[in-house]
Amino acid sequence: MAVSSSSLGSAKALACFHASYLAPRRTASSSTCPRLPSIKMCASPAPPAESRKTVWVWTENRQVMTAAVERGWSTFLFGSKDLANDWSSTARILPLYIDGLEIFDEGNKKVAAISKISSPSELQLIQPDNVEVQNTVIHFQGDWQVIPAENIVAAFQGFAGTVLAVSKNSTEAQVFLEALEQGLDGVVLKVENMDDIIKLKDYFDRRNETKSQLQLTKATVSKVEVVGMGDRVCVDLCSIMQPGEGLLVGSYARGMFLVHSECLETNYIASRPFRVNADSMNVFFSNLGARACICYSPW
Repeated sequence: MAVSSSSLGSAKALACFHASYLAPRRTASSSTCPRLPSIKMCASPAPPAESRKTVWVWTENRQVMTAAVERGWSTFLFGSKDLANDWSSTARILPLYIDGLEIFDEGNKKVAAISKISSPSELQLIQPDNVEVQNTVIHFQGDWQVIPAENIVAAFQGFAGTVLAVSKNSTEAQVFLEALEQGLDGVVLKVENMDDIIKLKDYFDRRNETKSQLQLTKATVSKVEVVGMGDRVCVDLCSIMQPGEGLLVGSYARGMFLVHSECLETNYIASRPFRVNADSMNVFFSNLGARACICYSPW
C-alpha cells in the first residue's frame, strides 16, 4: 500500500498504516429491518485554547528593535539600566534590564530571575517550588537544549508563573515553543539580525491561520447500509491525541467528517490515543496548513 501527497506541510508525521478486514455483517431484509433513528453527530469538546505566548527581545540593534515593534513586540531586555533608559527615550517600548541573574523594570522592580543551565545537575535544581518571582528566564548553555526544554515543560506544568527560554534564533525559539506539543510560555529572542524577528512572526501567523481556518458543524446520519466486506485503514500517529481530536476524512475535499481518535476508554477495548480508524482505503484526509489532501491507495 502506498501513500501519496503533493504536500505534507506541517501535518503530524505518520508512523505506519494498518490494513485490516471489516467483520462481515448479516444483511436483514427490508421487510424486517426497522427504521433507523436519526443520530446527531458533533465534535467532542475541544481541549482548552492555547495560552498566548510571550516574546521578549534582547538586542543592541535598532533595526531589530524597529522590526519587533512593528510586529507588536514591545518588551525589550538590555544588559544595563543605562542602555535601557537610552533606548526607551527614543521609542515606545517596555524596557527591562539585567543586573546579575535578576531582571528589573524601569521602576527598579524585580520582574524575573535568570537561571543558567549548562548540565543535567543544574537542570534538576530548576523546580517550580524554588521560583520566587512571577517570571523565570531559562538560559541554556551549549547545544543540548531540546531534551532540557521538554523537561522544563513537564516540570512546570500547573505553575502559575511564566517560564521563558533564551533563544539565539527563530528556529531555536520554535523548539522551545513546541516542546511536548505544549511548549514553554514564551521566549527571549536574543538576536542581532532582523530576519529572525520576521521569521518568528511568520511562524506565529502560520500557527494562528491553521487553528482558525476550520469550523465544524453538526450532521445527521439518516441511513446506514451494509455493503459487505472491505479493507479499512488505521492511522497511527507519532503523537498523542486528546478528546476532540482526530482526522478529517471524506471522499470530497469540500466536505469531510471528523473521525475521532481512540483516546477514550470503552468496555471492549483499551485506549489507543495515537490511532484513528480512518475508514476505507479510497478516502482522503485533510492536512491542515497544506494545499492538498493525503490519499490512501491499495496499489
